[in-house]
Formats: sequence, structure tokens, C-alpha cells
Amino acid sequence: MSARADVLAFYRELPFNYRTNAKQHADELRRANPLLDYPPLVALLRERPSLLDVGCGAGWLVNAAAWHYGCAARGIDFNPVVVERAREVAGELGTQGRFEVADLFEHRPAEKFDVVTSMGVLHSTNDCLGGVEHIGRSFVAHGGRMFIGLYHEYARRPFLAHFEAMRRRGASEDAMYAEFRRLRVGSGVPDDDEVFALSWFRDQVLHPHETTHTLAELLPLLSDLGYRVESTSINDFGPVPADPATLLFAEKKLAEHARRALLAGRFVPGFFVFQARRTG
Repeated sequence: MSARADVLAFYRELPFNYRTNAKQHADELRRANPLLDYPPLVALLRERPSLLDVGCGAGWLVNAAAWHYGCAARGIDFNPVVVERAREVAGELGTQGRFEVADLFEHRPAEKFDVVTSMGVLHSTNDCLGGVEHIGRSFVAHGGRMFIGLYHEYARRPFLAHFEAMRRRGASEDAMYAEFRRLRVGSGVPDDDEVFALSWFRDQVLHPHETTHTLAELLPLLSDLGYRVESTSINDFGPVPADPATLLFAEKKLAEHARRALLAGRFVPGFFVFQARRTG
């Protein structure tokens, strides 16, 4: 099978970030707002923009934006299993989030959006940078923002190396699952939903395809598309310096930060986000 077909088959079996049922999803979104981890995005959502989430999965972002901020939000995903769950969660919450089965590379929305998000999706496609380009050209309104999360080349390395070393030593899948859950508990993540924990383990450790990226790699593409980076998790969403060399130096240190966290028994997926505004 192609990488695309492999990925779809894998996530149809058990999607990422997936709970036992829709009520549990909805209850968790009522209890805690996952968007608070992304302050620049929250600042945008408080203005109630039009929002499209590309690769929406089970709808956590769209439904959180609709529930907590009253946004007119839409989500697309090429996996019908997660689109159905996202709709069920919206029904539990009584929100107006809309969800559609669509391939992001083929999707051509009738309108463009104030904010377009894609969190942890493009690195599982067969053309991550092409996905960023398509989102930038086809989905975002002039003056609008893209908010994208990807695996980071440096920050992801220690996690991948840790589990690859376990494989080389002949560790079973059960042993790797136990180690993954140990690290998640070490990071303060509740371990009370077996389906949810397994969905994370499969995504993080057993995934059929992924790529890793850097801000240095993305800056030329964003510039060519007419975008200006406004914020990034690389410097904890602090001010973006006029000289990008400061950020590019900081991102090279992410591997050491991730290595130290892993040695301390904490789960570090090696993920970074950036927000860019369409100016051209």
C-alpha cells in the first residue's frame, strides 16, 4: 500500500486522541480547555473568527473552540471514523461545529478562513511541506493566520531513539506500551482511559509514517507564500525577534531539553507549533 493508504488503515483501526465514547470526549472538553496550551491561538479565538481545522481527528480543537469561545468552526479529515466521532461529540456538547470527510490535498473550500489550524497531522502525510503550501494558498484569507503543529527534527529525536533502542533489545509491544504509559504518568497525564492511552501509544510509537521538521526549513516557504511568523512554541510564544537566527539557535537546543526530560521520566513527543499571518 501507499503511505497514504497505510496511514488511513492504521488510524481507522484506532484513531489518535480517541476516548472510549463520545460522552467521555465531551465531558473532558467541558472539564478542561485544551486550547489554553496555545495562548496565541486563544487570543485569536476570543475574537470568534471563522475557523477551519485541517486533519481534525475526533474534533478536539473544533469542538473546544465552539464550546469555549463560540467560534463558527469547521473540521476536515480523510478518516470517516474520526469525523463521525467528532460529530457525535458536537451533539453531546450541543455546539454547531461542522465536520466533513475530505483529503486536505484535494479540498478546495468555497470560502477562505480567518484562522486555519492543523495540529500534528501534516507530518503523517506523504508531503508535509506541500500540505503547508496548500493550506497557505487555498484556505487562509488575506490577513488571516495559519496555526500549525509538527514534529520537530531535534526535539523528536530522543523519544524515537528511546523506543528504537527498546526494539533493538527485543522488547515486546507490551513492554513498550508499559514504558510509554510510565512516561505519560511521569508527565502528569491521568492514566484512567485505556482506549485513550492506547490511541496515544499507537500514534507515538507504532505509527506507519512520519516526518520531522524545523522552523529553519519552513521560514523560506512561508516567506514565499507571503506569510510572516508571529509566534512559535520554540521560544514559549515569546516575541519573535527581528533576526530569526535567535530562534534558529534556540531550536537546535531542543534535543538536549527533550533528552533531559526523558531521563527524568517525562513524556516528550517532540512537537512544535508556529503561527503565521498572511500578508501577501
